[in-house]
Amino acid sequence: MQVVRQWRQSADLLLLRPEQTVDANPAAPAAPQVENRHHFRVPVQSTQVRVTDGCLCATAEIDNISPVGICLRHLPEQLYHDAERLTVFSSDNPGLPVLHIKPRWERIERDGKTIGATIDNASESWQLFFTRTAGQTAA
Repeated sequence: MQVVRQWRQSADLLLLRPEQTVDANPAAPAAPQVENRHHFRVPVQSTQVRVTDGCLCATAEIDNISPVGICLRHLPEQLYHDAERLTVFSSDNPGLPVLHIKPRWERIERDGKTIGATIDNASESWQLFFTRTAGQTAA
């Protein structure tokens, strides 16, 4: 139970962003930016996956995960310009199920594109992968 409690406390810290909004009155302290996400995120270390839009296939790195979403980084800009659904899979990690995701946002960076997506097929095996990954992060 203590591990779960520590994990929740750690997850709560993930919701806080270091950025602050700029106030029109410089004398007043800036208010922290409100987190718009509905689920907390768990950072994932060095987990590469393959991503395809049905035409192109690329390697990406998982940045973070939630029970219903995933953030991928280092994607090529050309991937998914018109695709409404992407497939994510891993041949290196048998615990990671094949995911069908729906991109919600993207950010272009120097080292490629970062996207956030919801998972269309968040199955029991995904929940198990999420729980295991979150447990490793909390330890």
